[in-house]
Amino acid sequence: MHRTASLVLAAALAASVLPSAARAATTFSFEGFQDTEMILNAYAGGTGSMGSAINNSGVYFDPGFFAGNDSDITTNVGYWGDTAWEPDGMGSMYFANVTGVAFGVINVPAGFNGQWSSFYSAKVACQIDVWSGIGGTGTNLGSLTINPNAQTNGGDPNGSFNTWKLATIPFTGVAQSVTYIGPDFDVRFDRMDFNLVPAPGAASIGLLGGLVALRRKR
Repeated sequence: MHRTASLVLAAALAASVLPSAARAATTFSFEGFQDTEMILNAYAGGTGSMGSAINNSGVYFDPGFFAGNDSDITTNVGYWGDTAWEPDGMGSMYFANVTGVAFGVINVPAGFNGQWSSFYSAKVACQIDVWSGIGGTGTNLGSLTINPNAQTNGGDPNGSFNTWKLATIPFTGVAQSVTYIGPDFDVRFDRMDFNLVPAPGAASIGLLGGLVALRRKR
């Protein structure tokens, strides 16, 4: 009876802890890229356009999304290096039209839930939408218009994108994509968070592993 009770208790604890841990936000800080590199599959087990591989979070970026580094660490002081006082590190993300349409998609095929959020520094307005399907399809789960907030004077010591604000889109259900509608270069993003949905069976696999370990100890 004691062994059975212990196994039941372990199962209850694992069931209560594992799902909440799996729902912890995954942060994209856009560090580790070469300057002006397309992000592409660098967060999905692949690489960016210049070969940078970051992790395998299962998040794919359209070719219009680029990583730019603060002008304090790069010689590109133009559009892409014009940032300062980033919330996380020295990198940030911007959009540049390479398809003829001022529209970009971030796809998360496995899904994310709860909310999408990111810090931004904007000289012009843009629109962010969260969708239930891949490629900006399905149901619109949430929308936000980002208004200008960037300063024009320099910071740290260079960079006119030097005022950052947190944007959050809460929603119910599971989303698979985020879309950006707006101009080139004039909006920067940093510390972007997704509550990634855990892989199917992840909680049950973790629970099984815990039970097996408990049995071995006995």
